[in-house]
Amino acid sequence: MNTSNLEDLTLLLIDDGDIPAAWLERWAVSYPVSVQTAASRNQSIHCWQENMQTAFNGIAAQHIAVVAYGAGVSAFLAWLYQADINAQRRLCNIILVSPRADALPDDTEHTLIRARCPCRTALVIGQSKPAYREWAAKQAALWQARLLVSPYPAPLDSVSGGWQWGMKLMQEMLLSP
Repeated sequence: MNTSNLEDLTLLLIDDGDIPAAWLERWAVSYPVSVQTAASRNQSIHCWQENMQTAFNGIAAQHIAVVAYGAGVSAFLAWLYQADINAQRRLCNIILVSPRADALPDDTEHTLIRARCPCRTALVIGQSKPAYREWAAKQAALWQARLLVSPYPAPLDSVSGGWQWGMKLMQEMLLSP
């Protein structure tokens, strides 16, 4: 991303309303301009799409970096699937953190199976069980994301210093050509 575009960047933070991540609160106060929203695994795909569109409509910036956590990953991908090309062009960076397998319902359009990330994307998981890692690798390939395993043993939903490793990852992704 061109460094002059960083002047016009909003960070969209999408939390898991069922399992709040304390580090997202730290990110919200650490970045100059951020918008926060949340999603629950019990919401419908249509509800996710409406809520994400409302959050997206509230962003004036032309460049948006997204960080979605847990069920927030599903909500973002549901919105992304139906987003028009102009909305997708505003996305410059996506970090999908610990998606929940129990929050990926299928629908008649196969929305969450057909969603594709249009820009640099990382799917980040904690140091977890091998079965989850295999599932996450399949999801990363499906969504066109790079799978990364956090180098820290602490759960990704813990405070853990505001998840500094994730902040550095975001900065590296934004600044790399």
